Amino acid sequence: MNIANLPNKPLYTDMAYINGNWKYYTMDIHSHGVLECNYIAEGSCTYEIDGTPYHLSKKNLILLDSSIPHKITFNHEHPCTVMGFSMSFQYEDSPVNFPGLLDVLNNSLDICRLLLTLNKALVFPDARALQSDILRLAHEYDSRKDAFFMNSLSYHLLSEIARLPLTEKSSVQYYVEKTEDYIKEAFYLIKNNDQIADHIGLNSTYLERIYKKTTGKTLWESVTACRLAAAEELLAQPSIPINEIDNMIGFANRQTFYLQFKKRYGMSPSEFRKTKEGTVAK
Repeated sequence: MNIANLPNKPLYTDMAYINGNWKYYTMDIHSHGVLECNYIAEGSCTYEIDGTPYHLSKKNLILLDSSIPHKITFNHEHPCTVMGFSMSFQYEDSPVNFPGLLDVLNNSLDICRLLLTLNKALVFPDARALQSDILRLAHEYDSRKDAFFMNSLSYHLLSEIARLPLTEKSSVQYYVEKTEDYIKEAFYLIKNNDQIADHIGLNSTYLERIYKKTTGKTLWESVTACRLAAAEELLAQPSIPINEIDNMIGFANRQTFYLQFKKRYGMSPSEFRKTKEGTVAK
């Protein structure tokens, strides 16, 4: 995409959709707007963009320059579920004003690189992590149509797409990093491995396997490590009662907290607090 020729106008979400079980649908070659993004939730299909075919299957995501003539064709033997959105330049009297596209590119290296790399289309092999946000956008478009919400989520999705791996091999590291980020953010809320896997968009057994292979730790060992690191910080604050800390950091009960803490630090939480108080007194 030649970004030098793009106007510095804001983008807005002009359409968001979930098209389930497409099988016999046919589409004429057409063009529109600036960008289109489609995620294949089930089945397979083929995009034809300016004469070039892009074969897509489940969990693939395609981002295309929608100003280039394109169409989708489907295998009439098998249904295909597609969800996505498209963006156009904002009209003058829009009720919501966002930064112009060139301003966005000047402030987001990720999106700038994405659009510079975009020649007709980019296909990402595994975009399951974005499925829930694309669904949210489609539901919003079908119901409330809050322009600020939709535009904010669309720009967020562009940023996330810019970080997606372009090969299956690099997707493992991507999902491990997403998992580590989520555990750091939500360790005190996490109840089990399935909750982590649901957030990431992977099967829990598969996620556990690639995480252990990459980091040398299980998912739950990482959750526990984050909780104990938080406990260490809280114990350094004498005003916080020790008997409230287990609940604050997500342990199911006080006994589990005490056992895990002593296993990690070789002392009870109360003994640890005394050592910290002694350090401060010196």
